[in-house]
Amino acid sequence: MTDAVPQECSAEPSTALTRRRRRGVLFVIGTLDLGGTESQLVLLAKGLKKRGWKVEVFVLSRGGVLAETLDDAGIRISYGLHRPNPSPALPVSTKGGAKSGTAPKTRPSVKAMLVLGAAVTSLVVRIALTRPRVVHAFLPLTNFLGALAGRFALAPLVITSRRGLGYHQERWPRAKPMDRIANRLSHIVVANSHAVAADTAARDGYDIDKIKVIPNGLDLGRFDDINPRRDQTRRRLGLEPDEIGIVIVANLIAYKGHEDLIEAFARASEKRPNLRLFMAGQDRGIGQGLAEEAQRFGVGSKVHALGIQSDVPGLLAGMDIGVIASHEEGFCNALMEKLAAGLPVVATNVGGNPEAVSGMPGCVLVEPRNPADLARGLLAVLDRLPEPAADREFRQRTMRERYSIGAMVDAYERLYLAV
Repeated sequence: MTDAVPQECSAEPSTALTRRRRRGVLFVIGTLDLGGTESQLVLLAKGLKKRGWKVEVFVLSRGGVLAETLDDAGIRISYGLHRPNPSPALPVSTKGGAKSGTAPKTRPSVKAMLVLGAAVTSLVVRIALTRPRVVHAFLPLTNFLGALAGRFALAPLVITSRRGLGYHQERWPRAKPMDRIANRLSHIVVANSHAVAADTAARDGYDIDKIKVIPNGLDLGRFDDINPRRDQTRRRLGLEPDEIGIVIVANLIAYKGHEDLIEAFARASEKRPNLRLFMAGQDRGIGQGLAEEAQRFGVGSKVHALGIQSDVPGLLAGMDIGVIASHEEGFCNALMEKLAAGLPVVATNVGGNPEAVSGMPGCVLVEPRNPADLARGLLAVLDRLPEPAADREFRQRTMRERYSIGAMVDAYERLYLAV
């Protein structure tokens, strides 16, 4: 398994060759809603556009808050000939994880299959018209559609991306054969962490040495000079000087572990009563239940649901501890953001989380689905506060060295030009 691309392809091609081969890339994804994978696609698309690539994004469902960002960057968006959520058996927004409360179906309806057929047809037509050098798909359903259409339309390079652990295969039985077909039809399979690559190889019987690992990139410029914003954020949130702010940035979805965190927060609050918990993210249907859970544990007045936040770096500037409580992850953008803000983080030991916190002082890994262990991790970090300023600076500096947008775009561009 390689870290990005084969060693023999690491050298930069000549300027003339690079210009000639930067013909175009067509990304394929289900939606442009605000999410980790979608945000990474937008960063990559904008970075390639600046380097002279002709970039287009093919989307199954219309709308999404990130569509405007692509429009502003001059990146064309095209849509499939179908209705939103084309397959009840496998939602287009599947992140390699799950949506709670969705019952698996073993056989998609005839209508769903017809809709998927229309999506493949419209994608084949788009590839044939634009003739991109690269067709690059993200997420399970669109990996399958993109690989199928890309091969049928004779695209020179077909790439699919695995962005999370394959738990979706357990919830949607049809997903496993679809993933395996996508793998076979892809020229290259990319994973965003070594954990995801290993999981893909184990689940799908795919050669791990053929999987290219390219970590997520982060717009680190958003975190420049955020430290002076701490007091302003704390005043806005009503945090007293002696109170400790704990933050989780994740849409309110069951597998993100908010329920575990509330119980762990209540346990930690018994020993440290000056704690307050802030939850930033869109409510995907469990918000009321979480509020009731906080009341049941006696910490309702200390748990604050903030909803979607447009200024995540500013929010993180006012916090003392970051938390990732997910039951499953690929490579967590929210974890990267917390580290880039300099926060010590308590993170569940899943997916790429251990890779992200490797060597980071003040960070603790805990078991997923285990509120008691999560409380232990919180107390361990709390016992280090106030921590040395050097630890915060080290985390911020290390993130800039490891996970810049430029490094991510470099890796993908070398991959696109290697064949």
